Amino acid sequence: MEIELTEMEEAILDAQDFAAGLAVTARVQELIERGEECRAGLLDKEIPRAVRVEALKESRLINQQLALVATLRQTTEGIEA
Repeated sequence: MEIELTEMEEAILDAQDFAAGLAVTARVQELIERGEECRAGLLDKEIPRAVRVEALKESRLINQQLALVATLRQTTEGIEA
């Protein structure tokens, strides 16, 4: 037995999907900006080595998070980066 949604219920679900998409987009933008900061820190030879090592670790973590988001988008929405 299939349950049909009313137009209002469909609109609510669409609005929730849209809001979730905006939240993911905002988080991706934050990750990109932070990744750029880490890259700048990696390349700055005046910064102590220990700080550059931490920037490298954080950069790798950011890349993993972005890869996860890309995989989820591809799986759920068929969107490829």
